[in-house]
Amino acid sequence: MRIVFFGNAATNIAAIRYRVIRFAEMLEADGHRCTVCLPSSFAIWDRLYGRGNRLTKLLYLLVCVGNRLLQLRHVPGADAVVLRGPLVYGGYGPPLLERLCHALNPRMVYDIDDAVWVAPDGVDSPFQRWANLDWIWAMGRLCVHGIVGNQYLADQVQGRSPEVTIIPTCIDMDRHRAKSYPEPIPGRPVTLGWTGLYSNLVNLDIIASPLQQLSADGNVKLHVATGRPYALDGVTVENEHWVVENEIRYLQQADIGLMPLLDTPSTRGKCAFKALQYMGVGTPCVVSPVGMNAEIIEDGVNGFLASTPEEWLDKLKQLVDDPALRERMGRAARQTVLERYSHAANYPKLKAALVSASGSGR
Repeated sequence: MRIVFFGNAATNIAAIRYRVIRFAEMLEADGHRCTVCLPSSFAIWDRLYGRGNRLTKLLYLLVCVGNRLLQLRHVPGADAVVLRGPLVYGGYGPPLLERLCHALNPRMVYDIDDAVWVAPDGVDSPFQRWANLDWIWAMGRLCVHGIVGNQYLADQVQGRSPEVTIIPTCIDMDRHRAKSYPEPIPGRPVTLGWTGLYSNLVNLDIIASPLQQLSADGNVKLHVATGRPYALDGVTVENEHWVVENEIRYLQQADIGLMPLLDTPSTRGKCAFKALQYMGVGTPCVVSPVGMNAEIIEDGVNGFLASTPEEWLDKLKQLVDDPALRERMGRAARQTVLERYSHAANYPKLKAALVSASGSGR
């Protein structure tokens, strides 16, 4: 097969690396031809959008549209065209490029791993008002197959989309190497880890009280790897500016991974990727039982679920006080990822979805 992948962001976004590039590499190794089209390089995104002002951000959007028009030359004759989100960066405006893509090749497949029909939590952007939250419903009419990251998303699009396949945002187990569990060093603080987009830092605030109580009672620190510093009164916070080169180190150096989530329409669609990354290297997690989080964690076996501040404090304290429990849960967590959430475990489903799409719309 010849497959064209359109990613909706640069490589700093995990979904591009793990839902697009890694699967494209696996398909290539399997004898298929893949073309990966991104809106820009990360360097251009960082210069114009990530660290830019409103004018440079507008310029970036124009650059992306120009790139997309050039990239559409790959579409005619492809066996499948995978749209990992909107073709216009940010999903602004009507899906005109998607309609042009469909005219060139109707064998289109959409791929989502978020509730893209609702505005994301914690995003304060002047451009957000122009985001097309109905993009997914238009794709349901244009595409011959849909790929979604979890059952919640599948339930929402069923009946408004063609055939749908569930493929989680998988963990690359070649990169996510198993961590070691050295003997505890007296006086060394237990590290609680959080990593992700800075717009999601609002979720950490919901466990502020348990973190403060834990800090007052014991020797712990909070390690945060994101785009902006985080501070919490009474808690020792070690901030690092997130860079992809250090991604695995962030996950391995944490003794306990954190994934608190507010229960909103947006978070219910999330694919538990933060927790899965920690689990993939053998770091046990405490997570809110929101959306897919509740699917991946067997409470007390490969991690902990916590709903209330009291539960967060109790379950974090169990892990802080018991290194053997951390190791046992961490090993079970990694095995869960290997069996159910790795690329190797899900590649056959992706390939079958693309084969199905390639036989449609000829």
